Amino acid sequence: MKFYFSSNQFPQLQTFDFRSRQQIINLATAKLSPLAKFVLNLLKMAILIPPFFMLANVESWYFLVPLVFVLVGYYIVLRPLSLLFIDKHLDKAIGQFESENS
Repeated sequence: MKFYFSSNQFPQLQTFDFRSRQQIINLATAKLSPLAKFVLNLLKMAILIPPFFMLANVESWYFLVPLVFVLVGYYIVLRPLSLLFIDKHLDKAIGQFESENS
């Protein structure tokens, strides 16, 4: 199980430009089962809600600290987690993308 931090790290997507990769990722995300989407959204909420509660309780410029946690949490944890979930649907999504755009 390999963690990908960006869509250009997938070997299957190396030949596609950025816009095409994003379309393929959207197609693969649409192929997720409802249970997988539910679990993924629960994990996202579990990571994002605590820093936002911290933001709501801070009245000075210290609100930047939880804001940094949210940004780091998204790029270090949530994005690779989302890409991990769609990995098994990527080949089907590429096939669908190529058939739609040919």
